[in-house]
Amino acid sequence: MHPWLLELNPQQQAAVTARPGPVLVMAGPGSGKTRVLTYRVAWLLAENHAQPWNILAVTFTNKAAREMAERLEVLLGTRLRGLTVSTFHAFCARTLRREAQFLPFSSAFVIADEDDQRRLLKQIIRGDLNLDEKSYNVHRVKAAISRAKNEGLGPEAFPRRTYRDEVVAKIYARYQQRLLEANLLDFDDLLLWTVRLFQEHPQVLARYQDLFRHLLVDEFQDTNGIQYQLVRLLAEQHRQVFVVGDMDQSIYRWRGADYRNLMRFERDFPDAQVVLLEENYRSTQNILDVAMAVLYHRRRRAAHRKQLRARRGSGPPVVLQQVFNEQAEAEFVARIAVDLARRAGIPLGDMAVMYRTNAQSRVLEEELLRVGLPYHLVGAQRFYGRREVRDVVAFLRLAFNPDDLASLERVINVPPRGIGARTLQALYRRAEALGLSPGRALLHLAEQPEDWTPHLSARALKALYGFAQMLQAWHVRVAELAPAQLLDRIVADVGYEAYVRDGTDEGDERWENVKELRRLATEFEQQGLAAFLERVALVADQDTLAPGEEGLTLLTIHAAKGLEFRVVFLVGLVEGLLPHSRSVDDPEALEEERRLLYVGITRAKDYLFLLVPQYRMAYGGLDFAEPSRFLAPLKPPLVHDGSTQKQPRAKRAERYDARPHRGNRREAAPRRPSMPRLRPGDRVVHARWGEGFVLQVERSHGDTLVQVAFDSGQVKVLLAEYLQKL
Repeated sequence: MHPWLLELNPQQQAAVTARPGPVLVMAGPGSGKTRVLTYRVAWLLAENHAQPWNILAVTFTNKAAREMAERLEVLLGTRLRGLTVSTFHAFCARTLRREAQFLPFSSAFVIADEDDQRRLLKQIIRGDLNLDEKSYNVHRVKAAISRAKNEGLGPEAFPRRTYRDEVVAKIYARYQQRLLEANLLDFDDLLLWTVRLFQEHPQVLARYQDLFRHLLVDEFQDTNGIQYQLVRLLAEQHRQVFVVGDMDQSIYRWRGADYRNLMRFERDFPDAQVVLLEENYRSTQNILDVAMAVLYHRRRRAAHRKQLRARRGSGPPVVLQQVFNEQAEAEFVARIAVDLARRAGIPLGDMAVMYRTNAQSRVLEEELLRVGLPYHLVGAQRFYGRREVRDVVAFLRLAFNPDDLASLERVINVPPRGIGARTLQALYRRAEALGLSPGRALLHLAEQPEDWTPHLSARALKALYGFAQMLQAWHVRVAELAPAQLLDRIVADVGYEAYVRDGTDEGDERWENVKELRRLATEFEQQGLAAFLERVALVADQDTLAPGEEGLTLLTIHAAKGLEFRVVFLVGLVEGLLPHSRSVDDPEALEEERRLLYVGITRAKDYLFLLVPQYRMAYGGLDFAEPSRFLAPLKPPLVHDGSTQKQPRAKRAERYDARPHRGNRREAAPRRPSMPRLRPGDRVVHARWGEGFVLQVERSHGDTLVQVAFDSGQVKVLLAEYLQKL
């Protein structure tokens, strides 16, 4: 037995050393599924079942791919040349560039981002087809096209059940035509064209099947229809396919993920070995018990149902806390975070606040700013969505692919160089006459300006010729210069530093963002500009989270997939948010919302706080909020419930208001001089029970009752006069 196999538990060993053939690993959260996938690769190599170049391991984030490759080198003590560890999209992008001779676009294609797609669809809907944008909303049309591509359906196979479907099919066909004209592919195209390549050119598929004789896929529950087709095509010859997944963590239905692919795998590979991973290395047993209660409450027994077991003991109690509203929720988070940082020495960077929708972060951000707690938001948009970053990336994309109209339109007048709407229209007319894209027409202008003189005014010709010369110089140097060097050349040529650094702090920050993009570009000196642009285009939310970054992490539960934190606050656990209002009439969507809460809970390692605001702001006023139906099974002793069950809900809600209680005056009594003013989240000490933090404050017949979670793990209700505020 290899020494590193001793690091695994019996279930993990069984998965890693499974006999050749199809293997399905059903892995619970925190059970080491990515570790098992990594060790399986190491075992295949160590046992001489495969050479590195015969292995393709697929993950869902660049971060996971990098970590797997680094871990393998440590395990085997050598650099693994030829091993492919990649995301689906990155693998497909490289394949399409290699096999471009079989495809209707060149190897210099650029990946269109979300803004590019929306802009192009808007032009088609409003300009090309003269349709009403309200009737054919860009976001809905884009989603319909994406769904079709995720199922492997091109425009010719788009379902046409209604007149509206017929129109959307026309938009889809025109959209694909415009993408090809600009040598662009969107994210879904990367998968769609790769599957079509393999289906329509069996000799190409045979080469890849012979090359990648061992296929391993992580997070299989998150694959969509086209990804499943790709896996099946690659694996059908040698059948050496090893997939790891957990249908209980399938939370991306909205982008095409289908947990039923796990069942399809068992159907298509009936001889597959199935291994369950149930031992959890991340969370305490208290957290796992809460997760399992949420997941399996009133559900039929699932196939391969898991019983998660913690390696780390029971741990602190899970706290289910009702608060008055979103503001009180944010205040509670801030107080507990400060308390745990000071008392337990937990860095703020190991704490996370998770929510269902991005809009919920606003109140949290305002409170954290008010109290001076550092925080950061997880999400690619925070960096890659900034104007200056998008500008420089657009310049690079245009240099790489002059047919990229979206990038051309973004930067042709950045910084301003006198190229307005009329000059652009003149460029488009001339390009059409030449039978070229506008970008290629500019390259023609740079070489033969005399051919353009009769067609443009002197002013327009001068402005366009200056930009055309720069574009030609960049384009011919793409193959010669490293990405960072080309970036430097472009920034210098257009005077971008002077453009963004306008003498303000904001201008300096914008320039720092450009420098940060350049720093990233230096990592791609060997791979080249195409790889760099792919990295920028395919970046995932999790890839933007810097390890050890100081400050609370604020993120959606969807973005938290694959992450873990010592302390997790799950906020806004009410009907309409989780489950989301859009899901309540759809049983499939409702079950995915349940799985989403399960995923959020299982991100926590030590401390878990479930927060339920009793009122929410709506239309300028407070509306009553019903606790999430998924919390129904969470009762003591499974959780420590901060609410008082005997009181009517409306009266309890008043007691969570941060303002002084204005109830029945006959119940009020003068405050004792020694009585501390306490609020949920305050740190207190008791002569007998020691230190703890306040969960709830109640007033009854002149007394103030305080519910406290003590460090010992006990929860007590005591008179405020016997507590001292720390």
